[in-house]
Amino acid sequence: MRFIILQTATEGVSFFDSPWWRFITLMTQAVLVALWLALVFWTYKDAKRRLTDPLMIGVSVATSLFFPFIGTLFYTILRPPEYLEDILERDLEIRAREQELVGGANRCPVCRAPLRDEYLVCPRCRRRLKYRCAACDRPLDESWKVCPYCEEEVEAARGKSKTSIKEDELFA
Repeated sequence: MRFIILQTATEGVSFFDSPWWRFITLMTQAVLVALWLALVFWTYKDAKRRLTDPLMIGVSVATSLFFPFIGTLFYTILRPPEYLEDILERDLEIRAREQELVGGANRCPVCRAPLRDEYLVCPRCRRRLKYRCAACDRPLDESWKVCPYCEEEVEAARGKSKTSIKEDELFA
């Protein structure tokens, strides 16, 4: 090796004119091109997961392709913060919670079974939910003092409905 270095030094050939320098330069260029193409591919894959508009995906990839390294950097700064799957999952969770809140009034307070507005007794656990009005025969809420349909006093309806349904049948 000393002989080669001494020989090149004596001939007046510098290191930058040697085949080793050309090899290192070519390998560095190949690695940079591979990194650039990998960043273009990454930009495409990430844009597909974050954007719905095909035009925006194309602009992102073209920017990354025509402006090496800088285009990918701009895309990284300007991209949406969330993936489309995360946005969809959050929307579904919000809808489910809204349904839970809306449907919460139509569930039995004891067993959480789904109920209809006209039910007087829970069909699963037999808990009394409402009373029947003595005058108009419509369901009444326990907190009502007067029937909103016929203006009948609710106390009379509670007394009549308690005597009409035996306690043994409700909780048996």
